[in-house]
Amino acid sequence: MKNKYIYLTIFISLAFFFSGCLYRDVKAPGPVTNMTWYQLTTDDYKVLGTVEASGEIKTYVWLVSLGGIGYSELYEKGKQMGGDEIMNYVFEFEEYNLLFIIYNNFKWKARATVVKYTDKAKAKAAVPAPAP
Repeated sequence: MKNKYIYLTIFISLAFFFSGCLYRDVKAPGPVTNMTWYQLTTDDYKVLGTVEASGEIKTYVWLVSLGGIGYSELYEKGKQMGGDEIMNYVFEFEEYNLLFIIYNNFKWKARATVVKYTDKAKAKAAVPAPAP
């Protein structure tokens, strides 16, 4: 009789733990990164264009993760265009999961603006900031 209550308690605890997590489908924009720690003017850079990338990340039992990272793919595409940096990158996510722990599938799309710094901006960046 005591074992029956232990199994029932475990079952109810697991049911509460997994409630609402059996299957989830979420589509949401990711965080927008538009902040810079330095002041740029239009004389400091030239916009070369926009790059886009997409990919998929899958996780199994939170132990195995397969997939790529969007920022590095955007950065590499920007370098191939002849740019020095990417700005204003935005990510959009679609998430599917089963029991939240067992299987997760994230599809992402990303885009960013590619810029090339002018010689004037590169010269400013080479000058060290004054000590406080």
